Amino acid sequence: MSLDGVDVSGVAIRGSSTRRLSRPSQAQITIPMDSAIGGAGSALKISFDGQLHHHGRVLDCETDAGEDDGFTVYNSTDPMELWQWRPARDGPASLDPGDFSFPKFFTEFVTGPQILEQILLQSQDDADPALGEGPLFLTLGTFEAGGVDLSGAPTDWPMTIAQVASLLVSTGEVDIVITPTDPGGGVMGTVDVYNGDYGTDLSGSVVFQYGTGALNVRRLRWNEDMTSMCTKLWYYGGPRIETAADPAGDQHWCWNITADDPGLADPPQTAIETLRDASRLTYGVRMDIKIWDALSDLCLGEGSFDPGRELYRRLWQIESWIRAQPRELIHITPIRGFGINAFDIGDLVGVAAGSQVRGGFSGAQRVYEYTVSWDEDGPFELSELQTSSDSDGI
Repeated sequence: MSLDGVDVSGVAIRGSSTRRLSRPSQAQITIPMDSAIGGAGSALKISFDGQLHHHGRVLDCETDAGEDDGFTVYNSTDPMELWQWRPARDGPASLDPGDFSFPKFFTEFVTGPQILEQILLQSQDDADPALGEGPLFLTLGTFEAGGVDLSGAPTDWPMTIAQVASLLVSTGEVDIVITPTDPGGGVMGTVDVYNGDYGTDLSGSVVFQYGTGALNVRRLRWNEDMTSMCTKLWYYGGPRIETAADPAGDQHWCWNITADDPGLADPPQTAIETLRDASRLTYGVRMDIKIWDALSDLCLGEGSFDPGRELYRRLWQIESWIRAQPRELIHITPIRGFGINAFDIGDLVGVAAGSQVRGGFSGAQRVYEYTVSWDEDGPFELSELQTSSDSDGI
């Protein structure tokens, strides 16, 4: 590992590196204060077996000194953290490049990767401060084509790149992957964006087994949760509008999405309704109403009720599916020293438990987050894996 290019492997007493799918990755190291260098703004790199695992900027540096000794802790985040400080602008292929007050990228580009590509391209423009903010410290890599239509999101502007990215990822149709690199020139990684299908199926070769088989799991946590279930989900989208029946505009919204929306894709709509109906019989009707209230030039009043709301239709289907049943989450913590560099975020890994764990189970889970940590006395180890639930996706 290094800080600003200086190798600190010999003095670091502990550390960790966390990889996260579609969110900024993080790392932390602790070194004795008499060996401390750099500080907030320093570049931190961490590698395992020669493979770069983290490259980011130190956002927080704290020194804690006691009676006998003191330590400096460096907390670093990859360049995706900068997205929260950048407005989402119309891209260079837009009719109005650089606009963030009322951008049109949700209608001019309809798939998630292409929307994000335009926003990132424009943000990097530093020729005119009215058009962009400058380097993102990332190389723009693959932006997968052929995704589903996510157009027409009416929302409040301006939004940050991070907010737009989160909205797109929530549809289940967008995966954002930051791969750490070190080509020089301040670049710390490559960003690739996929149609919700990133990762490799390693469930046959990377298998974590508790109480059975390889016995390579030291802790297992199995959670079943129905506290956020919903079997009747309604979306209303703004703004409120005046109609002949409601001239005050108190009770009518620009649009709504319920199960009878003819624009909902099928598949998976029939499967969603079958699951919902079964859940209602077992758990009762549990209704939730969500308001997406914002101005939109695609909703101008009575008789103009279709703002091209494909993004929200997809959000509605994902949320309806996931919340129609209790969520079953199984988290495993591998034994120390096992699994390092054997998989990455987005990959499918195998999981299994012996019969002593409520009869046992086996299956595959997608990895969304994991941490590799170490200290001066022990080997590298993997944290509890943050994985998909049984109801993830459609």
